[in-house]
Amino acid sequence: MTHDNAVPRLPAVSVAGAQALTYGELAALVGTVERALRHDRKALVLCAGDRDLPTLLAYLAGLRLGHTVMFMPASAEILSAYQPEFVLPAPGTEPGLRDLGYVPGEDVTAGVSVFRRRPTRPANDSHTNDIHTNDIHEDTALLLATSGSTGSPKAVRLSYSGLAGNTAAVIRALGITAADCAPTTLPITHAYGLSVVNSHLSAGAGIMLSNRSPLSLAMWDELTRAGATSLAAVPTTYAAFGPAHVALLERTRIHTMTQAGARLADELTVRLWRLMAQRNGRFFVMYGQTEATSRIACLDPADLPARLGSVGVAVPGGTVTIRPTPAHVGARPGEGAVQYVGPGVMLGYATSRADLGRGAEVGILDTGDLGYLREGYLYLTGRTKRIVKVLGVRASLDDLERMVERPGQPAAVVSGADDVVCLFGAGDPAVHEAQRRQLVDSLGVPNRHVEFRAVERLPLTSGGKVDYRRLVAAAATRGRSGGEVGEVARALRSRT
Repeated sequence: MTHDNAVPRLPAVSVAGAQALTYGELAALVGTVERALRHDRKALVLCAGDRDLPTLLAYLAGLRLGHTVMFMPASAEILSAYQPEFVLPAPGTEPGLRDLGYVPGEDVTAGVSVFRRRPTRPANDSHTNDIHTNDIHEDTALLLATSGSTGSPKAVRLSYSGLAGNTAAVIRALGITAADCAPTTLPITHAYGLSVVNSHLSAGAGIMLSNRSPLSLAMWDELTRAGATSLAAVPTTYAAFGPAHVALLERTRIHTMTQAGARLADELTVRLWRLMAQRNGRFFVMYGQTEATSRIACLDPADLPARLGSVGVAVPGGTVTIRPTPAHVGARPGEGAVQYVGPGVMLGYATSRADLGRGAEVGILDTGDLGYLREGYLYLTGRTKRIVKVLGVRASLDDLERMVERPGQPAAVVSGADDVVCLFGAGDPAVHEAQRRQLVDSLGVPNRHVEFRAVERLPLTSGGKVDYRRLVAAAATRGRSGGEVGEVARALRSRT
């Protein structure tokens, strides 16, 4: 993914406490890792690390060799399901790999540890010293965990052509140039964070590697020193973006902010847009999915505030359409299932090694989102899986959640058992009780069919989204007694 036409002395990668690497130096290190990953055929390389130089080097080396790179944990379940030829473990997990059939490979520079799968045939077997033939489809570049599935074997199969096409579309949409530098404020094991790395290196720009929280003072000190020009974050990060961060922003060269990963409240969108406009900068609202490699749509800052609530238009080369769906209470005119065709649509899913030999199985991507188009601009309204029936009335949980949204009062709405809707709140109980009554009135159901559960904080996925799966599991505990609510709160705290 490194930019072939980049000036050799341009800083490509900055790491706190270390000398910045030029593109020439980065290429040399990648070449060293390539030698450790050479194989007699297309191989699967599992990278279990994240925002660090060894992981970046292994990723680039794997792609340059034509291998398939897999960003997932090196757990026994995943190793058994996919049997990767090479594993680059997360720090501190090396000893366990030996028990799972992997042995250390040759020593590699820059702290890269490569483990190779032990041969499974006798050494004198004339056919092969491995159990696989050419069983990975030639265009398969990446395996990424689906949203919320990290730790399970299910992965999205992404192609080399899709990766290149989507990266080029992001560069065009954001106007990334060789003068830019982006910090790794997001996990590069996720589509959004990896897209930041891909787009900047492909444009000949720089990246700053750091595994710190995007809200930490240490991260802001590092990105200021590195001369970062952009910042990518999810809504939960921007929601916690306070006066101290605004003051820190003034010390930086940041002129671009991007947001994706979940819906950003309108009030916060306007506030961030104005903040960047005062700096002669830009704030982009974006929309994407792992199944589309990364970005699907982008809202140009020039379209705000007129297009507030929209995620913009399809990225260059892409097309968004709406498929009609059964109506629900409060549905907008033209609302339906969002579908996408364009650069980066996945080949398909995988749950084991046997699935890697399959080619493209998806032409039109059904995103699972609900939305509508207005003059070509996409407005998202919720998820198709979050349409429920309460006493026979079809309703969108996402619509209900937006309806009771209050700044500084985190809340989420999920379905419970027996026609019950549960409101989870991590703010003022009095405010949340008012929200509960509002939901009762909106649904037109008896009072007992909307329950409120107090929690210290809403659980989040590793991608920074509200973890609705945990909330649904907690909602299965019926009743609103203090003891039961306390048990729910403790369960969520222990898993957050």
